[in-house]
Amino acid sequence: MIRTEQLYDHLGREGISFYTGVPDSLLKNFLQYVQDHTAGEQHIITANEGLALALASGYYLQSGKLPLVYLQNSGLGNLVNPLSSLADQEMYGVPMILLIGWRGEPGIPDEPQHRKMGAITVPLLEVLGVPVFKLDQQSIDPLQIVSTAIQTAREKQNPVALLLSADIFEKVQYEKTTIPATLSLQRESVIRELIKTLSGDETVICTTGKSGREFDEQNKAAGNKIKKYFLSVGAMGHASHIALGIHLQNPSKTILIDGDGALLMHMGALPTISHFANKNFIHLLINNGCHESVGGQPTEAFRVDCTAIARASGYQHTFLIRNEQELNHWLQNSLSSSDTQFVEIRTNAISRPDLGRPAGDPKDWKNDFMSHLTND
Repeated sequence: MIRTEQLYDHLGREGISFYTGVPDSLLKNFLQYVQDHTAGEQHIITANEGLALALASGYYLQSGKLPLVYLQNSGLGNLVNPLSSLADQEMYGVPMILLIGWRGEPGIPDEPQHRKMGAITVPLLEVLGVPVFKLDQQSIDPLQIVSTAIQTAREKQNPVALLLSADIFEKVQYEKTTIPATLSLQRESVIRELIKTLSGDETVICTTGKSGREFDEQNKAAGNKIKKYFLSVGAMGHASHIALGIHLQNPSKTILIDGDGALLMHMGALPTISHFANKNFIHLLINNGCHESVGGQPTEAFRVDCTAIARASGYQHTFLIRNEQELNHWLQNSLSSSDTQFVEIRTNAISRPDLGRPAGDPKDWKNDFMSHLTND
């Protein structure tokens, strides 16, 4: 196992002082240490992994120094294009370290959305020409492996992957400094009140992360009131267009429950939704200002005006909700409207430690959902 400060100090001695990426749960202890010990301009959390690689490339072009890009292996999907057509040694040849959390590693139980990418992570990196160095609990000299990876990146003038297994870091309890304690609304309570107010005929699409898990539990507590709901447990940032694709063929009201990290990852979705979802579509952004599911690292969503961005993208009706009174007013007066709406609800980042996960096979979830869409 590796201590977070041990890895951070070793990377510093090797000349790495610039960090960028999208947070991952397997790396959260290390990333919290990076956040606490790295100057703001030397550590930038980007909206998606491809942007992180581009940012790291710009840093290298200016400084000549090796950057580090961190991500979950699911983020390789966003990384393939700039990895192959920008940083690859057959193009510009930009050396960097890719610190990758290996979810779905073969032989280690994990959630269903991680199994496929977990199985193909190493073959995918090899096809892309990225040398792979693995770190797990059996690594005898992990810091030497890190040094060899860094040396390889410099010699080959190419990105190199450090693939980290689960539980590689010694467990450290960090305080979540990013939780906006001044906000009174809590996401699960918002979801509970939403379900209570809905008629039951609506179609609900939930984005990746805890909001879908909370919706699943609160809907069950309400006697499975909402029959037509879909949990996008993977494919972060894509629930918005899943919802749009369903809505175009579906006359009932569609409600997308989105998250701030997911929205920022693919913000280009907004103009298309506002153009084609011209009625009975509610884009509900529950904004807690952080990547809560993977460690609580901050997003940029509290620093920007998401409702103004939505208006500029073509949404004619936008709402910003920050307290219970505003929430109740919207639920009672605007939820039933046939207008297409963008609704931002700002919440704290508090969730139950005993929050469960949906049980069963995603293919069964899909079949149940499609059956309800057809028959209800």
